[in-house]
Amino acid sequence: MRMNLKIKSIMPKIKSYLKELTIITIGVLIALFVGNIKENSQSKKYYNTSIETIKNEVKSNYIGLKGVVEKQTNLVDTIRKYSTDQITISNLILEKGKGLQIATLDNSGLDFYKKNHINSIDFEIMSSLIKMESLSKLIDTKMDKLINYIYPNLFSDSEESKRLTILYLNNLLNSEIQLMQQYENFIDRYIEKEKNDK
Repeated sequence: MRMNLKIKSIMPKIKSYLKELTIITIGVLIALFVGNIKENSQSKKYYNTSIETIKNEVKSNYIGLKGVVEKQTNLVDTIRKYSTDQITISNLILEKGKGLQIATLDNSGLDFYKKNHINSIDFEIMSSLIKMESLSKLIDTKMDKLINYIYPNLFSDSEESKRLTILYLNNLLNSEIQLMQQYENFIDRYIEKEKNDK
């Protein structure tokens, strides 16, 4: 009987404790749910902004590279035209060819994704960005080789030095054209398609 009375006197306390525990648990679960929704919303907004930044970067790189390729192609034609004349490479590049154009490419979008380990990016987009980055690095290497050849030969007017300059330029142009094609594919797949879907 005493045991029964003890249980009856403890039961209201246990019920009160269980009510408080239930309220606290529900409150924590609601807070976690709301926090999760907010985090997902921020992640989606961040992702969309980042993708938009990459698209703008690709369009800008494409336009800049297109102009560089045109100028370098004209320079190759100019050097070829005057290859047998007694004109130095310096005069061909600076006067006749109106200078050597260098591509300035921005790959900060991919760098940003690498550093922040964003997992929600589309695999195809990441693959395209990696190809663009590797071609961009290859272009830098080829440009360095071209410059390293041109500087000691600036005042040479031999046909052989002009042919070698053309070879270096064509090698560089080959990679730049490949990169332009990567940009065009990206624009067609992710920018133009999006416009057509709207």
